[in-house]
Amino acid sequence: MTGLSEALPRPTMAAIAGQAIGAVGILVQWLAAPEIFPGFPPGIVWVLGAAAIVWFDRRTTWSPLAAVVLGLWIVIGGYAGGDLRDNLASPNGGLVAGNIVMIAGLLFSAGAGVLAIRHNRRTRTEAAVKPLSKDNPRRTAVIVTIAGLATNAVADGAPEGLNWDGPGPALFGILAVIVAITPGRFMIMIAVLLSMGFVVGALTNPEPLDRLSNPGDFIPFGFMVLQITGLLVATVAGIVAVWPEKRIPARY
Repeated sequence: MTGLSEALPRPTMAAIAGQAIGAVGILVQWLAAPEIFPGFPPGIVWVLGAAAIVWFDRRTTWSPLAAVVLGLWIVIGGYAGGDLRDNLASPNGGLVAGNIVMIAGLLFSAGAGVLAIRHNRRTRTEAAVKPLSKDNPRRTAVIVTIAGLATNAVADGAPEGLNWDGPGPALFGILAVIVAITPGRFMIMIAVLLSMGFVVGALTNPEPLDRLSNPGDFIPFGFMVLQITGLLVATVAGIVAVWPEKRIPARY
């Protein structure tokens, strides 16, 4: 039986390890300042989910991009949204240390992911099916996934114009484009992971819950419902798009 060290190139193993370090950093933050998280921190699920995607889709040349995208998503998104800057400036030493460990792990993972893709491109010759290719039997599900991501991006940004209070509209819009053009299944898996995470966040954070509990305030309520609908559509369609096909054994 092939061992783990033989099954995975070192850069791919490093990308997975970096995600694990990032998860440890988030865990340290949670222990140091549990009040800043709505229950269990969803970031742990995202980074471990990215590591799982790299592992389960390891035969795909571009699968380490999951570690790159998730790592940069959390670091850049957290900085742009202000949460990461606030945490690093906190007087809580444990919170600062957890953020530093998280950033170090995720940036290390992103760099290793880039090297892993480079290694895979040099050593592998198989071509993954493009998501929107007519050769993809799950093309319709991919299109619906992209539509769900785009719906969330528009519904998140429309009420605020260009004065966004976070990077969500731009990031989900970019994610929809990347899902459309990237061969293989891993980007769709990332879209499913992020969509599920944002739905959980919307149903556990005070601000979105306040919007959902006030249907009389039609614009915030309506766009919040549209966001969640888009994310749920992207989740279900994404799962359909990557679900393994049932192979019928040949009869002789």
